[in-house]
Amino acid sequence: MRSILFLFLIAAACLGCDPLANPVSGRLSFSPDTISFDTVFTGLGSATRELRAVNPGNEPLRIDRIWLGGGTLSPFRLNINGDPVTETGETVIAQGDSIFIFVEVTVDPVGGDLPLAVTDSVNFLSGSYAGRVILEAWGQDIRLVSGKITGNTVWTEGRPYVVDGSLFIDTLARLTLEPGTRVYMHHRATVTVAGALQVNGTADKRVIIATDRLEKDYTDVPGRWQGVRFLDCSHNNVLNHATIRNAEIAVSIEGSASAEPDLLMTGAILMHNTVASLAASRARVFAVNSLFAHSGYSTVSLRQGGRYEFIHCTVSNRWEYSFRPEPAMLIDPGNGSMPEVRLVNSVVSGSLGEELLIDASAAVAAAGFRADSSLVKVDTLTASWYSTALFRDVMTRPDPRFISESEWDFRPDTLSPLLDRAGRTETVAWPFDIRDKPRPYDTGADIGAFERQRGEKRKEEKPAR
Repeated sequence: MRSILFLFLIAAACLGCDPLANPVSGRLSFSPDTISFDTVFTGLGSATRELRAVNPGNEPLRIDRIWLGGGTLSPFRLNINGDPVTETGETVIAQGDSIFIFVEVTVDPVGGDLPLAVTDSVNFLSGSYAGRVILEAWGQDIRLVSGKITGNTVWTEGRPYVVDGSLFIDTLARLTLEPGTRVYMHHRATVTVAGALQVNGTADKRVIIATDRLEKDYTDVPGRWQGVRFLDCSHNNVLNHATIRNAEIAVSIEGSASAEPDLLMTGAILMHNTVASLAASRARVFAVNSLFAHSGYSTVSLRQGGRYEFIHCTVSNRWEYSFRPEPAMLIDPGNGSMPEVRLVNSVVSGSLGEELLIDASAAVAAAGFRADSSLVKVDTLTASWYSTALFRDVMTRPDPRFISESEWDFRPDTLSPLLDRAGRTETVAWPFDIRDKPRPYDTGADIGAFERQRGEKRKEEKPAR
């Protein structure tokens, strides 16, 4: 009898140690209570979102049923405890514990240009208690492209283009992107231009070339695709009000001996790239009112000859992922000739002690480089390539004081040394900034791509009530 009683006590003690024993019905809490997906391209699927169902009580909680409201017809998919399901039976959650549910969505094509809202819910039943988490997403029809463009082609605003794999613009072909065109690049995709690329964006309708991961967290993530590469047989390329980001090298260009310009850039934004925003060799490039920022090596790399002009441009580099071994702008003759570089009313700055390096002697540098009415971060006492002939009315030490470089806001703030310091000759030729905001002539324009406007503040700041 004593043995039976002893065994009974042991069994009762073990049962009491079981965190899932004697579950009860009750309320659940959810983190979050709504799952929202950024725009999802039709047919391509989404990123995975995580839902956590928590037992807030002091006893094990029995969930009788978990199910997807739309069932097998829903565009959403669930993974519960490692199993892809639309419904599951009884589940027990220990006191203070939780279960994880993973959610994905795929939207079918609908044949329209405008995004389509899709919704559903994950439902929970525990005895007489019910709960649910709302699922919502926007589906966008796309034009999926890859392969070769062999004739003149125009891409337009509306449904975005998604490049999957490689896109090649043939020697006699021209691809034109009209204002408002959006081009999203799938992972590791690339664009190679042997013919011509003409981007005709405007300040109000920029052309976007970026990663196809549209979640907010991916906006400034570099290296999602390879970039746009212009071959040496490509000429008369134009990037007007184009934003190119999230690549390894946003724009790489190989020039030739042709007298034709290889690339004209007006109002361009090249940033968030693993290696460089602009990498050029032997090319002829003219850039005005353009921004080059956030790269793992040199944001602008100019090598082995060529001719380059930067007027009212901002080149700035802070790299948070690792040590950055190269300055914001690198000029390197290599085995060729000294690149001819002219900076006017421009900024070259960043987080390193020096952000301009000319890999040549002072005599060679003086034969090809000039900076005028600019801010260039460099130590003129230690830079072996420096001579007084290179700089005219150039500030070398001040911080440019952007409104918020950590948030990629490169407008000058109220105390910025860039204010009213630009040369007037180029201001007459370029009286509007990267946003098409006016530059005053009488009081002097600002150095860089952005002209400060009265009352401008950080984006998060709100007027006092």
